[in-house]
Amino acid sequence: MPIATYQAWLSLYAGVGLVVAICAVAAVLKTAADYRMGVLQLPFATWKDRVLAAPKLWWRWQVNYLTGAPVVLAIALLYAHHIGFAVLGDV
Repeated sequence: MPIATYQAWLSLYAGVGLVVAICAVAAVLKTAADYRMGVLQLPFATWKDRVLAAPKLWWRWQVNYLTGAPVVLAIALLYAHHIGFAVLGDV
């Protein structure tokens, strides 16, 4: 693999990883905001409610995270277009 191709793939993966990390943090903040505003109800009255709170919280985070997936995909495609698909294809 030529060094230019390696560097192009490395920069693409690093860029996508950074965008995914930003999206994950934004999903955490949105989930916390949903809880504070009362959109996400997590009752803790019984032991069953406490046990089921974690999956409900995880599900809300997943929904919030996946709403950012089109943005991550668009940024990755635009960046791949910027560095050149021909460079990424040299294997």
